[in-house]
Amino acid sequence: MANPLGCGCVVLVAAPVAVGLLASLAGVVLDDPRTGPVPAEVDGIHPVLLDAYVRGARMLEGLHPECTGMRWQVLAGIGSVESDHAAGIQISASGDTDPPVIGPLLNGTGAGNNWTPHHDTDGGRWDGDTEFDAAVGVTQHLPANWDRYGVDGNGDGDGDGDGEADPHNVYDSAAGTAVELCTSHPHDTVDFTDRDQLANALFRYNPWDAYVDEVLAEVDAYDAEHPGTGIVAPGPGSDAGQTAVQWALEQVGKPYVWGGTGPAGFDCSGLTMKAWEAAGVAIPRVTTDQYQAGTRVALSQVQPGDLLFYDTRPYSPGEPPTHVTMYVGDGQMINAPSSGKTVRVESVDSGFYAPRFMGAVRPSS
Repeated sequence: MANPLGCGCVVLVAAPVAVGLLASLAGVVLDDPRTGPVPAEVDGIHPVLLDAYVRGARMLEGLHPECTGMRWQVLAGIGSVESDHAAGIQISASGDTDPPVIGPLLNGTGAGNNWTPHHDTDGGRWDGDTEFDAAVGVTQHLPANWDRYGVDGNGDGDGDGDGEADPHNVYDSAAGTAVELCTSHPHDTVDFTDRDQLANALFRYNPWDAYVDEVLAEVDAYDAEHPGTGIVAPGPGSDAGQTAVQWALEQVGKPYVWGGTGPAGFDCSGLTMKAWEAAGVAIPRVTTDQYQAGTRVALSQVQPGDLLFYDTRPYSPGEPPTHVTMYVGDGQMINAPSSGKTVRVESVDSGFYAPRFMGAVRPSS
């Protein structure tokens, strides 16, 4: 298959209000007073699991933008109640759990307030039992629902190369929970900053009033202890971000060059790296490293200079994110698309890029 993206670098162009995809996400958390950066660590949560909660909340924006206000504290509240954040379980760097997190058999004997037998639906694949189902994963999914809600939360299939999401991977489990909380609504519309809508979503997840109250209490505790949604308030952007954008715009028309860092041509991460370098800020060369550098921001909150990341496989090689962008505004982007093409300005509201959005990062300036 021809590679239309190369490394897939994109840089976006700035104005007060974005259109298309960004407009559809506007206001996701604008009225949420609990703004601030995601904490570097949270007591009782393995750092890989915390990253999974954050990424699962972020991923929902790209998958289901009609559901707004999801944040890591909601997923952490569920993970706390469901599995005590996989306490006593080993979690690998890629998110796999050893041993798998498997709840009690749902055989109607009352375990977990379950009085209705759930007969086997997965042939024992996820829960190891061929007579009854058991909830699986750090956020406890029913095997019967996993085909509907399961999500590849870290872009690795399920880690064994067969291309399927795995509830025993914390990234997949957290992202799947975010999707289920959204799409279990009959119209796939939930504002998770609304207390009643959040409670109703939790009840659909586990129809037990005591469970809902317990999860909400955990969410409230995380909100109080770490009053940040991982969202940074919107605005015109920093001087450094504006400088990076202006430098990037000056590269329009130059050819895409694989591995290029200018001045004659650029690939995606080469363009973003050099743009921020022009603003006096050093960021890593490689897309995957750039994704880990800076502060995560919601797509609805991006400011000029922010980097956007995409999973453009199979068109681009390597592990995701395989495509990086820099926001510059008004729903536009500067794109170094692929071999044979030039750096150009185009809409971010793209049928190709929008479904592949992974997350946004604001480089530290």
